Amino acid sequence: MRSFRDFLADKSVQNVVPLWQLVRTSSSWRQCAAGRFEVAPAGQWQNIVQTLAFVKNEVQPAIGEVEALSGFRNSELNGCSNGKPRSAHRMFFAMDLVPAGEIDRGDLVARLCTAHAQRGPQYSTGLGFYSGSRFHVDSSGFRKWGSDGRGATSPCNGGFA
Repeated sequence: MRSFRDFLADKSVQNVVPLWQLVRTSSSWRQCAAGRFEVAPAGQWQNIVQTLAFVKNEVQPAIGEVEALSGFRNSELNGCSNGKPRSAHRMFFAMDLVPAGEIDRGDLVARLCTAHAQRGPQYSTGLGFYSGSRFHVDSSGFRKWGSDGRGATSPCNGGFA
């Protein structure tokens, strides 16, 4: 864990979210009989750097501090958690997040969609929305989707820019 912490510090993304949150696996860890925390393989650490940079430079200025609920998921846990077979979580490009403070869903969507439209292409950011205030950010391709996983249902299609 110390080498992972040092790696993040070297990339200037060590304090975007607390390390213990970054190594959370899945909200389904109990049901899946999996570990609650897991450090991604070292060969995948570089993948999360761009995602953390987007959160640090774009998400947090737009909505405030965030809490990471899920980061890396090994393939077994990803499957049990109903993750897509090619989920960005499997290669440690992704995090599922919630705002740390109170924010109305409409404001959350508007602010995140604006940040994504303006700077998402530069970071190769995927932005997905779940129900409530939970959302997904990754850096494995510029795209967006709604709670059913389809781009056509992204709340960002409402003209936020």
